[in-house]
Amino acid sequence: MDQTILDAVIGLRAPWLTPLIVAFTKLTGPTFMLIYAAIFSVFNRKHFVPVIAGVGLANLTSHIWKKVIERPRPDAALHLVEETNFSMPSGHAVGATAFAVVIGLAIGMGAHKWWSLAVWILALLVGLSRLYVGVHWPSDVVIGWLLGAFVAGGVYYGVTTSSNRLRRH
Repeated sequence: MDQTILDAVIGLRAPWLTPLIVAFTKLTGPTFMLIYAAIFSVFNRKHFVPVIAGVGLANLTSHIWKKVIERPRPDAALHLVEETNFSMPSGHAVGATAFAVVIGLAIGMGAHKWWSLAVWILALLVGLSRLYVGVHWPSDVVIGWLLGAFVAGGVYYGVTTSSNRLRRH
């Protein structure tokens, strides 16, 4: 199934689109997602710790899982960008989803809810871009989305719950 889906996505490659997606995937890596989270946190200081911790710990968890699972990447002949570490989970998908989760939780469903939608669309596109550039199997991306959401949501909830308890006492 992974190979069939990957082949279908790679079949969508177009000369006009490829440079855009390569640039996009380079600007949406896990480190960039942590930087974007830090920028958000500068303007939303009350969410600084849960936002940074959520994205940072999700990224760290991704690195650990890659070393434990050691899944090889798809054939290097398919790669449009260079990657040297293991494939599962997709660190880009983890980082982007973690970013979407913490921003969504920090913003809530108030007046700025369109930002939540935008970051979720970003997370979806980041994962799909990793298939387009040929460096991940679809299951790597799905696991990355799930891992990013679970870790970031858990960290965000844990940090905010703990800080709320400390404020009350």
